Amino acid sequence: MKQSKTTSEKPVTATAVEQSVAPKISKATPKKTSSAKPAQKQAEAKAEQPVVTDATPKKPTPKPRTPAKVEGVTSKSGAAAANLPIAERVGLTAGSIWHYLSENGATPVSKLLAALSEEEKVIQRSIGWLAQEDKIHIDTANRVETIMLKA
Repeated sequence: MKQSKTTSEKPVTATAVEQSVAPKISKATPKKTSSAKPAQKQAEAKAEQPVVTDATPKKPTPKPRTPAKVEGVTSKSGAAAANLPIAERVGLTAGSIWHYLSENGATPVSKLLAALSEEEKVIQRSIGWLAQEDKIHIDTANRVETIMLKA
């Protein structure tokens, strides 16, 4: 009895082996050789990147609250400019507090902090200065400090 060949294999030739082992070469665009500077190359690379339009724009960060600066010594509220030495800022702020109290009468410290555009530590030191000079009276009621000028 004859046996039939059931295998579908083809004989392997040397050229078939060489073709399967040889690396595949794809046609890629050649790199441009330019005399552009590195900054220009980065700009060109960024220009080629896709633009994402679905991104949510970032909210701008709020600027920190700083006293308004005016040429000279004081700001529009009378507080000392921030570029002065601390001792001068305390003295000028003490004068601003004295004028504020003479116009508005007895005032809680929290309201005074909100009314003046100076740092809290400078205002507190200025209050201490005025108290040391015996210019103000500090009264505490229900955990609220109220400052008033002495007569």
